[in-house]
Amino acid sequence: MKRKYKHSLHAKGLALLLPSLMLLQAGCTAVPDGRDPLQMSSSYSRSLDSAAGYDAVRGQYWREFGDDALNKLVEEALKDNPNLERVRQRLLQAEAVAKKSGADLYPSVTVTGGRDLGRGTAAGSGDLSLSGAASYELDIWGKNRASAKSGKLDAFGAAEDLRAAAVTLAAEIIQDWLRLAALREEEALLNRQISINENVMELQQARFSGGIASALDVLQQKEVLARVRAQLPDVQAGQALALNRLAVLAGRSPAEFIPPDQAALPALLPLPGAGLPSLLLEERPDIRAAWLRVSAADWAKEAAAADRLPGVNLTANYATMGAAFGNLFTNWALTLAASLVAPVMDGGTRVAETARQQAVADERFQTYRETVLNALKEVEDALAQNKYQADKITAVEEQLEAARNALAQAQISYTNGSTDYLSVLNGLLNVQSLERQMVQARRDLSLYRVMLYRALGGRGWTDTVMAESAEKQTETENGEEQDVREAL
Repeated sequence: MKRKYKHSLHAKGLALLLPSLMLLQAGCTAVPDGRDPLQMSSSYSRSLDSAAGYDAVRGQYWREFGDDALNKLVEEALKDNPNLERVRQRLLQAEAVAKKSGADLYPSVTVTGGRDLGRGTAAGSGDLSLSGAASYELDIWGKNRASAKSGKLDAFGAAEDLRAAAVTLAAEIIQDWLRLAALREEEALLNRQISINENVMELQQARFSGGIASALDVLQQKEVLARVRAQLPDVQAGQALALNRLAVLAGRSPAEFIPPDQAALPALLPLPGAGLPSLLLEERPDIRAAWLRVSAADWAKEAAAADRLPGVNLTANYATMGAAFGNLFTNWALTLAASLVAPVMDGGTRVAETARQQAVADERFQTYRETVLNALKEVEDALAQNKYQADKITAVEEQLEAARNALAQAQISYTNGSTDYLSVLNGLLNVQSLERQMVQARRDLSLYRVMLYRALGGRGWTDTVMAESAEKQTETENGEEQDVREAL
């Protein structure tokens, strides 16, 4: 009973040694020379009077179409898309690196046990040995904390990369879905035009049989019919390619993909308000990721600078030995030591590393500036495309109405014998071409509208993607959101 008490006492002494080392922590965390985020202009150069609230961007805007198949397609893609999964694995790697970079904030402990065995007539039975060693570096200059901070901010940047990939993926799926719907509508239009041209062909053949129309009229109408039919394979091939792209985006093979049943372009998405350019700093994941990496580089620079200063290491060694396990803790030794480590000559390695980290921080800041400028350009481009494409649709509608009136008049004139059939053919070709242009113009406006939603960011709805990532690796750390807010 007495021997058991000694065993417990010395084991507790070794266990209590580690927290006591941490209580000797001194110094304060270095604060890097931070940069301020770029100042954004107060408004965009282009605005749309019919724009709705900016909050529309933050939600799952594709649900405005009211298509359950599209909603399911986006949902499945956000779970199974290979590229998104690749970015998610990068996030997990960054989180692991962040853990590793913060490991120096805690003591390092090793335990070694063994038994000496001898052979021969003079050999003893052997002794048991147990030793433990603990070491801890006092973070006087904040080097370890700066390194941990840098790794954590890099991990936050990787999380924003995942959000950005989700925003891009959703927009690509919606755009391909719209392209497929437009191609199906165009195919239906071509089939109607083919039917109309076939009816006109029959009418011209009857007129030719009655001696009213010439053979040239029949041949010209036959050429128009063949021209419209020749456009159909391209539209059908486009549908197949769009379906294959949707299958890959959804993380499936084309053979097992169930195509959506949308047969025509849906109603246009509501026009979102562009909001203030400063909102892009919060709503664009790529901007947030770029700025977080700037902050991470600043902290890494501080860690490199602190590495040039002297350091203090605390060590503790515990050793015991005995012939049997029962008396293993009878003879023991505990050693505590503190050592000062100061770099004297390293060939300029630490100075070079500090300069390198400064250059990395400057490079990342320029990347951040470029990201912000490109984001502003994307919003400006999308606003301009939406505005002028809407004007184009209005112009094409007016042109189509005029072309239909001209065709009707040409048919009357041809029936009365005051003009030849060529004017009717030209009018017919013009109307049918403008009808196809109208479908394509409406498709382009729908695509530009999605581009505007994408350009404005909308990272709010990506929480579902982050939740999916959290299921793959559960990790909750106090103060993470505060760290992000401080970095931004």
